[in-house]
Amino acid sequence: MVRRWLLSFGLIALLIVIQSTWLDYISVYSVVPDLSLIAIVYIAFKSPNLQGQSVGFAAGLLQDGISAAPFGLNAFVKTAVAWLANLLSGKFYIDRLLMPAIFGFAATLAKAIYLAVLSAFFAGKVFSYDFLGRVLWIEAGYNAVAAPILFLLLSPLDRFLIPPEKR
Repeated sequence: MVRRWLLSFGLIALLIVIQSTWLDYISVYSVVPDLSLIAIVYIAFKSPNLQGQSVGFAAGLLQDGISAAPFGLNAFVKTAVAWLANLLSGKFYIDRLLMPAIFGFAATLAKAIYLAVLSAFFAGKVFSYDFLGRVLWIEAGYNAVAAPILFLLLSPLDRFLIPPEKR
């Protein structure tokens, strides 16, 4: 249990480093795919317990520590998105292309909605996406394209990340 959690967190931490450094080379309007969010959705969807939410919370705190966001913002958003993914666990069959793309797109929209709600409560402190602007839709498209690739890359790691009864 603890080993799975530590491996999941290590993987997410690595993805946070990759997305905050190397992915700038493929950015469009300074937008890069949120690989850590996609991986958290994968883990939360595949794992029936609180592993996805707790890894999302810890990874969000890590991301808060290396970003200019208010401390706890990414932790809340990643935990909430992981909770949504965990609610859907076992209710869908995941194919190799369509469902991961839908999950990547939907996770980005859920992240944007959570940020909009938090922005309403903490005006001036929390900034949200412009739902009519291009940044949100570029990130959602990026995540929709990246999700099937990341799901495919993560699937061989299931034996290390996911409890045996859910593989």
